[in-house]
Amino acid sequence: MLKNYFKTAWRSVKKNKGFFALNFFGLYISIVVCILIALIILHETSFDRPSNGSLSIYRVVNNSTSSTGKSFSGVTPYPLATAMRAAMTDEKLISQIHFERESVISFANKKFKEQNIVFADSVFPKLFPLTLKEGSLQRALAEPGLVILTEKTANRYFGKEDAVGKRIKLANYIDLEVAAVVADAPANSHLPYNILVSYPSFSPRLIGGFPLDQWGLNANGYVYIGLTGNNKVRNTETILASIVTKYIPKDDASTTTEFKLQPVQDIHFNQLYAGNNPSYTINYSYLYLMGAIGLFLILAACINYTNLSTALAIKKSKEVGVRKTMGATRGNLIKQFLSETFLLTAFVVIAAASSVRSFLPGLNSFLDKNIPLNWLSFKSGLFLLCLWAVVSLLSGLYPAFVLSGFNPITALKSRISTPKASTVMLRRGLVIFQFLTAQILIIGAIVVAKQMAFMQSTPLGFNKQGVVDISLPENNPEQLRAMRNQLAAIPGMSSFSLSLGAPVSNNNANTGFNLKEKYATEKHEVAIKAVDRGYLQTYGLQLAAGRWFDENDERKVDNTIPDSLKQYAFILNEAAVKSLGFASPQDALGKYVTFGFNDISAPVIGVMKDYHIASLHKAVIPVIMVEFPFFYYNAGIRFSGGYTASSLSAIEKAFTSVYPNDLFESSFLDEHVASLYKDEKRTQQLFNIFTFVSIIINVLGLVGLLSFMIEQKTKEIGIRKVLGASVKDISVILSKDFVRLILVAFIIAAPVAWFIMNKWLQEFAYRTPISWWVFAVTVIGALIITCIAVGFQTIKAAIANPVKSLRSE
Repeated sequence: MLKNYFKTAWRSVKKNKGFFALNFFGLYISIVVCILIALIILHETSFDRPSNGSLSIYRVVNNSTSSTGKSFSGVTPYPLATAMRAAMTDEKLISQIHFERESVISFANKKFKEQNIVFADSVFPKLFPLTLKEGSLQRALAEPGLVILTEKTANRYFGKEDAVGKRIKLANYIDLEVAAVVADAPANSHLPYNILVSYPSFSPRLIGGFPLDQWGLNANGYVYIGLTGNNKVRNTETILASIVTKYIPKDDASTTTEFKLQPVQDIHFNQLYAGNNPSYTINYSYLYLMGAIGLFLILAACINYTNLSTALAIKKSKEVGVRKTMGATRGNLIKQFLSETFLLTAFVVIAAASSVRSFLPGLNSFLDKNIPLNWLSFKSGLFLLCLWAVVSLLSGLYPAFVLSGFNPITALKSRISTPKASTVMLRRGLVIFQFLTAQILIIGAIVVAKQMAFMQSTPLGFNKQGVVDISLPENNPEQLRAMRNQLAAIPGMSSFSLSLGAPVSNNNANTGFNLKEKYATEKHEVAIKAVDRGYLQTYGLQLAAGRWFDENDERKVDNTIPDSLKQYAFILNEAAVKSLGFASPQDALGKYVTFGFNDISAPVIGVMKDYHIASLHKAVIPVIMVEFPFFYYNAGIRFSGGYTASSLSAIEKAFTSVYPNDLFESSFLDEHVASLYKDEKRTQQLFNIFTFVSIIINVLGLVGLLSFMIEQKTKEIGIRKVLGASVKDISVILSKDFVRLILVAFIIAAPVAWFIMNKWLQEFAYRTPISWWVFAVTVIGALIITCIAVGFQTIKAAIANPVKSLRSE
């Protein structure tokens, strides 16, 4: 019996190739998109899943409260792990690491710019298991001078040669021997690593030379702990509170520090502790949104199938009548029509699953991820089977019940009765749902594009064009002086600056500040920018009051002068002036301010107009600019006519002459600013893709519904033509129902889309308003797309010969 059903279904597919093609195309697009979205969601939700069910791994996080508000960080002081081991002698799984974003690796006259370098202790592999490929892990992280490479890194460095025993140099001064090679870090780990260096090899030079026993120092140190049992979390946090009381001085009554435990599974989804690297986290709302879009696209394609199947009903009416006359029951017919649906969707699912692999590399490149695909796994097979069953049932149940319910006598006379009011309302409701989804996506795409245009056009308070930034590996005074001289000799160079980083960079240092007389009792948070006298001109900043640094100021803080004799001067931005309570920038001039770096006090000699030191997600915060040669690790160069290949080559030559053992790396300020919004750019592109797919599916649905309407109104159209109706009149009659459905869908879609996009815009401190014209463009665009989609068939029906439609029963 089952074989007969599918044989008949195959004949029906061959007989109705156009119907099959339309449904296949619509379902294929939606299922491919749905599978890709499912892969993304499954990958994102798989991060840091525990391999040992009895062991729970936590990261210690730092929650601070001050008079300016609360701050959250995953970074903790370096002495914390030692203090925890002393206070928790029964807990053996406490690991201290240092995460180095990037550094230079050199060996045998080769240099590599390596990323994701982790200094880890011997406890690390017990919390994050390593799969050994070569060498031995027994002492690799316990003794100084040893390093572990991942398999990919070892192949990149040494090719097919045995990496164990080879020697490399990190940052040009840390000599390391390769002790082991391990499998690559999992793609679904919050802690990516290409190199694992033994923690005893960690040098304070990597954090500016500051000693590692300072509790007030927060650089890139993290502490992890493995616990068994829920009660231990509370006990551990109690001990952490006692460590705060014992070791962290309370300088200010309004400032508190609190260490808490964060489950590692929470890290990937908690942007509160993301710091300067929000790209390593993802918001659950994005996954919900993508899942909803995937579901809507699948439902829209299923609605298309329903409408097209219903439109085909009249052609199948005689078949239904014959089958019922020959004794077929309604149940037999339902099974027959469902088998057709299951056969079609089987072809679609197989085709979609087969082609997903070709789309995945592009998706991984687009999202900058490494999403795996394994159709041979049990979960993947189960997912495809469930997807096939759900899509088949959603698509085929309603048409099967409608077709199987035809009266055989009426069907054989080709006099199918007009659909019931409930059936008509259901069909219209389904089409409204399609229009609703499409219009929400169109509004979303316009709002995202509008916000992107707003961010690109919003003045940042500095000139981002024509500036080249290069990283300096050392800030030795002689090398900095030589670098100045080399850059000054490059033709076309208009200005250059030595600093800790460009106005927008990840190299800000934060501390507390206030007027000198108030500093001991109250502190406000401030960002410190280490700059030289060329910074103003190089980056195009603007003064609001006072003056900029000059040569005399620079001489007073020269590295040759003892720290106790240096005479600093401060330049504040307008936000810092307001934070101190001054009514105008002029009022702050000459006042003495103290900040938390060695409690340095200095007079305010100038006030800068506010400029953005981060993306538009964040509001402008107080900034102090100070000449700090100790922190000059960046050189910014501006060329009068813009940079060229020859000018970049000259910069590289100058760098190599001063730092012959280091790897030259340059970046362009305008490109760096653009990279701050790469997630929003992806969101914009995804909205465009989803909107395009939704429009295609909607157009196919319109074709199906219009086919049904024309079949139902063939004789009505003929009569109207005989009575003198024009092509325009017929077109209006056939199209007006769609216009009503679009308007009803818009009335629902507008507030829903406004709510969703307004919530998305709340993530930006500076955002564009959702203007009325966004909704006007959406509804007009939907009407135009609909008119184009139905226009051809409407005109074709309107100009048809009425004699053909009226001459037979």
